[in-house]
Amino acid sequence: MLQNKKFYKHALEAQRVPLPEPLAPNYIDNLHEIFFEQIFERIDYISDQVRMARAYPQFLPQVLRIWQKRWHFRIVGPNTPFLGLLDIEDYVFFMENMASRFTELHVHEDGVGSFAEFYDYIRHLCDINILRFPNVESCVLGGNPNTMVDEDIRDLTAMLPNLKRLTSCMNLSGLYIRGFRKLEQLVFKSMYHSVPLDSRWIQEICLSMTQLRVLDITDSFDSCVRLHDIKLPNLEVLKINLSTVECMLSQVLQLPKLRKLAVRFDDSRQLHADQETIFQQIIVAKSESITRIALNNEVVQLPARWQHSLLLELPKLRALVCENWYHDVFFLDNRHIPCSQMKVLSFSGWETVRENQLLELVAECTQLTQLALNGYHSNSDKLQKLEQIRSMERNAKPLQVFSEVMWTQMHPNEYHYWRCNKHVQVTCDGSDYEYQEDGFEFDFV
Repeated sequence: MLQNKKFYKHALEAQRVPLPEPLAPNYIDNLHEIFFEQIFERIDYISDQVRMARAYPQFLPQVLRIWQKRWHFRIVGPNTPFLGLLDIEDYVFFMENMASRFTELHVHEDGVGSFAEFYDYIRHLCDINILRFPNVESCVLGGNPNTMVDEDIRDLTAMLPNLKRLTSCMNLSGLYIRGFRKLEQLVFKSMYHSVPLDSRWIQEICLSMTQLRVLDITDSFDSCVRLHDIKLPNLEVLKINLSTVECMLSQVLQLPKLRKLAVRFDDSRQLHADQETIFQQIIVAKSESITRIALNNEVVQLPARWQHSLLLELPKLRALVCENWYHDVFFLDNRHIPCSQMKVLSFSGWETVRENQLLELVAECTQLTQLALNGYHSNSDKLQKLEQIRSMERNAKPLQVFSEVMWTQMHPNEYHYWRCNKHVQVTCDGSDYEYQEDGFEFDFV
């Protein structure tokens, strides 16, 4: 019993003994890290950086932090000299340590070797089943469009398990694209005439990839894709050719979350006179939800009477971009459009717009914030008259006036004045007027 009391006494005393002071930071080690980082950041070539990182593994955390800050995304592919990594072991070291840190991936193919053979070699050297990029959500496939095949896409579906955005400039059929289970944005950019998108695989994409929010299968020439149905409940943006969409237009217009529909007229369809049919069908079917209409009259070639469709009730219309209108009929007035609610208007490329028509238009559109002028009215005199009108509006936002030639006709001081004017401001930003210039575009609420 006495021994037990003695034991507890020593135990209590031991608890009262103050803990030793924490060890002072090892300033020598810190200095080593600082010196190493300063030296490392002065190395210009990544090949030399990799070799230094391999030679000093104790500094690998600092190296990876520097690389992650410097390499937000990486261009990878069979053409390793493009990276500056001529040694395959250096390349493997870099990829093994950085694969989990990439958020965006560019696969650049230029015909130097095969994509599949290259990554088989990488996997063999890495001694892993497959090289994965778990944090990559965006991927661009570029380079020579004929060097990648569908089987390469199958490999990529395993390498990029969490991919959300894919842009392809390759000549692919669409096979295996469904393997990207989390894909939300799919864009096929046809940069050459031979784009062998296969209707079977594109149809499967349109029926099964229900998580897609953006789908662009626009062919810059004539599309061979023919679809009969689309069931994408989350799709917000659809860009497509006329010959592809016309057989399933009713299904497209029933998509519950569709916010933008851009239709390109195939090259062989741009010279016919019956092209207003599908345009009118969309206006009639979606009149209650149309917020923006954009078209190029040189391509669509609508007759002068087309504006009568605007007489339909369009309660949500806010933007109208009609370029290259060559008819004498001027329809940008309160008889044809809801002027009081318009915010964006363009008559870029119009042949005939009288000054009184322009000024009356701006006076009637009190909510207008964006206006694109044709070349004839792109001068300081018109800006002064527009300023007089806008200055009479109470609490009106500045009117942003866009013209492709305005800035070339002004003295720098004059241009600066109109850039900073309180009521009317010139701008070089034409993003509000961008659309499918080889066809038309609708925005929906």
